[in-house]
Amino acid sequence: MMKKSVLLISVSGLMLCGGCFDHRKAPCRPVTAKTVAEAVAQQATVERVNLAGQTLAGLPKELAAMPKLSVLELRGAQGLTSLAGLAQLKGLKELDLASTKLSTVPAEVFGLAGLERLYLSDNGITALPPSVGGLAALAYLNLDNNQLSALPPELGQLSGLRWLRLNGNRLAALPVELAKLTKLQRVYLRQNQFAAVPECLKGLPLLEDVSLSGNKIAAVPDWMTALPKLRQVDLDGCTGVKLPADLSGWQKLQVLSLVGCQTSDEEKARIRAALPKVHVAF
Repeated sequence: MMKKSVLLISVSGLMLCGGCFDHRKAPCRPVTAKTVAEAVAQQATVERVNLAGQTLAGLPKELAAMPKLSVLELRGAQGLTSLAGLAQLKGLKELDLASTKLSTVPAEVFGLAGLERLYLSDNGITALPPSVGGLAALAYLNLDNNQLSALPPELGQLSGLRWLRLNGNRLAALPVELAKLTKLQRVYLRQNQFAAVPECLKGLPLLEDVSLSGNKIAAVPDWMTALPKLRQVDLDGCTGVKLPADLSGWQKLQVLSLVGCQTSDEEKARIRAALPKVHVAF
């Protein structure tokens, strides 16, 4: 009888477990090639071509004949001097040009109207052209570690942008037009030259994550505590930064980082008392 009971329990368990996974699917893995030869061999089906770190004088012409190509990784490619033919890759959703020694963004990039993710970090880019506003589908833009001292107002035309990375540049201000980026959720401005929190962030309803560490922010404006979705604020290294007198608006805040801000013991006690559920780092 005992064996029969155990068997029934085991079968029932298997049936339950089987039911749990009826609607679960294995994650989709794109057909990937790591050399041009591999990509050509899978020409009709290849979706992702990763040529990171390889020596390329220009964009391989063979890529234009790959109808399903959506991701092109050229990070760290050596000797890349031309992207002629890039505009022919109409289905491209992601382009990685990080660490390719660019001083300007190639004009061909702005012909990719369907592009959703663009990586331009770790280059020597000094300016972003107005044509960036034509990348209407862009949701993620990474310009970390370049030499930008200003941004064009056309950046505010990227209405679908959700993630903006500008760490390690020379920025002291953001265009007021960025107030139009109502879908923006994360903005990273570490290691720049900001003396104040950019006013253009004031009315962004979905903003969750703001990083301003390594700047010279003197004070956090009162309006910042009214951002309804804000969950993380990073002000590390902003020496002497002052927080608003009333912190009660930070109802959804989860993390507040003030490492290296030289916060007084009295102020630490005030912040902890006002934000008992927030992880505060000093």
